[in-house]
Amino acid sequence: MPSRSDLWAVYNTLEPGINCLRQFFADGSFGNRPDIPVYGIETTSMLSLKAHTSGLFLMGQKLALAFAICFAGSGCSTSDHAKADRAGEEIVQEVLAQVRQGILVKQQETLPLESVSTNRDVPVLNQSLNLEDTLRLSTLHNRNYISQRESLFQSALALGVTRRDFLRPVFSGSISSTLSGGSGQEVSSVSGLSLNGQQYLFTGGRLSVGVGSTLNDDGENLPEIYSGNFSASISQPLLRGAGPGLPYEGLTQAERNLLYTTRSFELFRQDFAIQITKKFYDLLSQKKKLQNAEENVRGQQFAYDQAKALFRIGTGSSLDVFRAEQALLLAKNDQSNTVEQYKVALDNFKIDLGIPIESEIDLTGEFPAISEASVVLEDALLSARENRLDLQTARDQLEDVERQLDISRNGLLPDLNLNINYGSDSSDQFDFLDLELGDSESYSVGLNLEIPLDRLARRNSFRNAEIALDREVRQFDLKSQQVTLEVQGALRQLAQLKFQIEIGERSIQSFSSTVEKAEIDQLRGTVTNRDVVEAQSALTDAKNAQLDRIVDHEIQVLELYKLMGLLLVSEEGMIVQ
Repeated sequence: MPSRSDLWAVYNTLEPGINCLRQFFADGSFGNRPDIPVYGIETTSMLSLKAHTSGLFLMGQKLALAFAICFAGSGCSTSDHAKADRAGEEIVQEVLAQVRQGILVKQQETLPLESVSTNRDVPVLNQSLNLEDTLRLSTLHNRNYISQRESLFQSALALGVTRRDFLRPVFSGSISSTLSGGSGQEVSSVSGLSLNGQQYLFTGGRLSVGVGSTLNDDGENLPEIYSGNFSASISQPLLRGAGPGLPYEGLTQAERNLLYTTRSFELFRQDFAIQITKKFYDLLSQKKKLQNAEENVRGQQFAYDQAKALFRIGTGSSLDVFRAEQALLLAKNDQSNTVEQYKVALDNFKIDLGIPIESEIDLTGEFPAISEASVVLEDALLSARENRLDLQTARDQLEDVERQLDISRNGLLPDLNLNINYGSDSSDQFDFLDLELGDSESYSVGLNLEIPLDRLARRNSFRNAEIALDREVRQFDLKSQQVTLEVQGALRQLAQLKFQIEIGERSIQSFSSTVEKAEIDQLRGTVTNRDVVEAQSALTDAKNAQLDRIVDHEIQVLELYKLMGLLLVSEEGMIVQ
């Protein structure tokens, strides 16, 4: 079995040949031979391959097999992981910068993919959290958020492969070794090396280059026999498949698809930040409802004690005492339910944050004040039409369908391809260094014109493209109308919530006065304690309802900014309006 140093020696012999092909694709020459014409069709260009490929088979067939086994191992998985992460993250940040620049906000400091938690390394927390803390934690640890981020990253990796296929030469190679023998026969071997590369041309054609060598050992005392070959071909469409942009349509669509995916990811992040903000404010609201429940219990306890005192002095009835006791028990039950609801909501919020449910957290921060959002409908609609990411995607997808129609129109043309081929083989030699690739050469140039006897499929494809364009125009018009309805509805909902908050404030003031009046009248004996109990319960309900309306109002403000295309979420999850 060859040693590791032997394996690396084989690799080092391969590297010059690969570099030779890479240089060939870069400027059409081999190595330091600028005198050789582009694509190296002349015989003299073949001679430069000798210096790069000499010694490829000196290790024999065992090293060839060991070389393949070495590359099949997992020793380079760590470096591959790092390279893939760097390449994917560069593409992600490139497209994210385009999306965020479109809404006129500076690019925020980015977080590498490695910084995103997998939920296996999140410690149990025991601390107080404000809104910024919860947004940051959820961005790092929320499972759905991580999955969305990974999906975007996978799309970027796929685009990296597509870019490679279209913009850079694609290389492949193989080493083979075959042993054969039989009864009364010596064991013979045939070892081969093949290196190939291909490159898309901006004209729509494809250039392919291949170089190979073979070592034959018949197992007898005869010297080993070496042979080599080189081939190059160009296939260029002249009618169907030729034209501006047509050759790179696959790359163009892949780039745009990643842009659409990135926009969808940004919209997801906006919705995600709004949802976390709403749940945070809902929990703050529930904490205040706990305080209201405690106040209600104290009020009902006072009413119960008062009813018993009045009954003892003969100015109250036993019915008033029973009624006050029932109201007190109901208030305590409501308080218990409110406490349990808060605990359940807090545990669910821990899951949303992506932290262990065993964590002990306390939410702190100011309850949201009522924001003043004075937005004119015309300005809101103008902003939405210019900045909405989903509307931008719909507009770009309309352009995609228009481009597909042009491609289908080009597809009605017949195939007319120009094919240029060159091949060169060496004669058999006993010494590898004596190989001359120009010993046997072949050339061919030809045109291949299709006779389109059956154009049904192409004609139908063109008609389908026309229908698809008409449908996409209708869809874009519908999307534009829906954007208008959404913005109008958001403004109306915001105005309605503001009006309800004003009514709620007046209701709280009215119920507070009613409670005070009922307590005074009960002391005077002009009313029963039922009025006190009902007024106290109504005041508690009014306060709780007002809390919900304030939260809904603040979330609606964020929704409005999102619908106008003016909401951006930084990489840390902070909302930027």
